[in-house]
Amino acid sequence: LKNEIMKPHSLLLSIAFTLFCFQSNAQSTTEKNIASIRQAYAQINSLKLQPEKFTYEADGCVEEGVVTYYRNKNEIVKIVESGSIGDGSWKTEYYYQGGKPVFVLESLVGGPAEGAATRSEYRYYFKDDQSLRFMEGKKINTENSSKISEALKHAYGYLKAYETKAFAGVVCE
Repeated sequence: LKNEIMKPHSLLLSIAFTLFCFQSNAQSTTEKNIASIRQAYAQINSLKLQPEKFTYEADGCVEEGVVTYYRNKNEIVKIVESGSIGDGSWKTEYYYQGGKPVFVLESLVGGPAEGAATRSEYRYYFKDDQSLRFMEGKKINTENSSKISEALKHAYGYLKAYETKAFAGVVCE
């Protein structure tokens, strides 16, 4: 009788342990991918890259827009886009491996004409066009924010805009 009572508990413990191991392995894989992205970020920023700078403006959308492409040999590995509108400004850095975005760092500054400005920072980690992590400041955000798909869309948009020079079309759509 005692063995019959223990079987369901053993089964439940076995299932719980399996789920824990699966979740732990998924977290471990994510952490390894993020560590790899951080290593690529550091490597890209340590290289002597060839910059190519463009400026643009779009009424009601961007003032003093600047897009700088950084190449390692013939491959674009980093794009820095910045601009302002009214009392706000931004700077976004896009990092690529094999033509795919792997990391985006977005910094926003804004506020009223008089008074303290507010600063926001967002970090996006990607692997194969899938979000690995989204951070607001130092906080990991687990919500599936529309900002994630927007960051990925802009990352590819600026890659395409290199050929067309239609930079405002990326950010103003």
